[in-house]
Amino acid sequence: MSVTIGTQSRPLRVAIIGSGPSGFYAAESLLKNDTIVAEIDMFEYLPTPFGLVRAGVAPDHQQIKSVAKIYDKIASMENFRFWGNVQFGSDLSREELLDTFDAIIYAIGAQSDRSMGVSGEDKKGSHSATEFVAWYNGHPDYKDAQFDLSQEKVAIVGMGNVALDIARVLALTPDEIAKTDIPHHVQEQLKASKVREINLIARRGPLQAAFTNTGTKEIPDLEGAVAIVDPEELMLENNTAQTLTDSGDKKMVQNFQFLESISSNEIDPSKRVIRFMFRKSPQEIVGGDSVTGITMVTNELFTDDEGRIHHTMTEDLETLDCGLVFRSVGYKVRPVDGIQYDAKRGTVANVEGRVIDADSGETVRGEYVVGWAKRGASGVIGTNKPDSIATVEKLLEDLPQWSGDELVKPQAQTIKELLDGKNIHYVPFEDWKIIEKIEHEEGKAREKPREKFVTIHEMISVIKSEKLD
Repeated sequence: MSVTIGTQSRPLRVAIIGSGPSGFYAAESLLKNDTIVAEIDMFEYLPTPFGLVRAGVAPDHQQIKSVAKIYDKIASMENFRFWGNVQFGSDLSREELLDTFDAIIYAIGAQSDRSMGVSGEDKKGSHSATEFVAWYNGHPDYKDAQFDLSQEKVAIVGMGNVALDIARVLALTPDEIAKTDIPHHVQEQLKASKVREINLIARRGPLQAAFTNTGTKEIPDLEGAVAIVDPEELMLENNTAQTLTDSGDKKMVQNFQFLESISSNEIDPSKRVIRFMFRKSPQEIVGGDSVTGITMVTNELFTDDEGRIHHTMTEDLETLDCGLVFRSVGYKVRPVDGIQYDAKRGTVANVEGRVIDADSGETVRGEYVVGWAKRGASGVIGTNKPDSIATVEKLLEDLPQWSGDELVKPQAQTIKELLDGKNIHYVPFEDWKIIEKIEHEEGKAREKPREKFVTIHEMISVIKSEKLD
């Protein structure tokens, strides 16, 4: 018998894939809606929730990480369940979820770096930003990653906040590192680092720099590093200078003020250098098997008839000596079997959060997307809240078109039976809190915010051990 979905007797059943900010904001929007009754089951392939808040936010930005307290409150809401250590696509298939839930919301993020598309990207010493950021944040998938920190010169291609995070982490002194939640094994390698010069490279000019105040505010206060920029690089072309005056773009003004504030800095031999470089497009990563430098072409900027700024390459080439290259030029969704993929945008194929068939453009019933997987890698953590709310609104607009079966048994029992039948060792939210408690205790012993577990085996073991006690 068909029944109305979203009532006390027949709640709206929604699976959320991924436990980052966008997933939690989607859950909150559904659970706080007073026009429907919803049950939310959130699935995460790691035993630990919070996505990039745990594994992406820079370790020297502990205040930003405190947003997890909001997600703790959402997780404690009635009708919310967390299933950690459950891999979508293998432990639970899309088809199984569609048979069990009324809707799926994909909150899978953009897990893959875009390439620069230049020769030499695969040389030893050339890395994606994702690898390095995940490594220094203790992500289990990257615990064994190797970076040659014996190199004195580093190039970071890109100038968004992630690029600046990498620069800051490379520039931290041992005392500064000790105040963060960088895992101990990473901490020891960073303490032994020989890096002296960190070059941030942008293909466009200072007005188009993608970083925000969040990325730059600590740079002037770094104990062991000085940030510099050639004053000539801040000279604006006639056809772009007016942009600073006319745009009303607060971020652009703040960025330019920051760059002007460091333009008089001089190199201090006793400190590391963070250098900002503009109007450079990488052409080749040079060297034999390993990186020895990066060849760049100088760009010129111009404004089109509609006031948009573009760049064109000149014939001026230069090679910057360096032994390490990190690319931070954008991110895209890693395609997952069964999820419609928009290869051009690097996102889940969607229109305003409704998943569509990538070929036909037709809306796929009951499937939605939020966060970076919806809009691309843009915005800050807070951007995800209105983004998720907007997607949930589309879901609720579609709800009157659906009808469902009566509930035979509680939703939690259904999922538990599915996972138990496959011998999946799932981690509920209360077990994650055990992991977190021990991490905080270990961190306190080392006088740091937490000491992260970096293997799933360690996490599962500590849960078992605490429960036995």
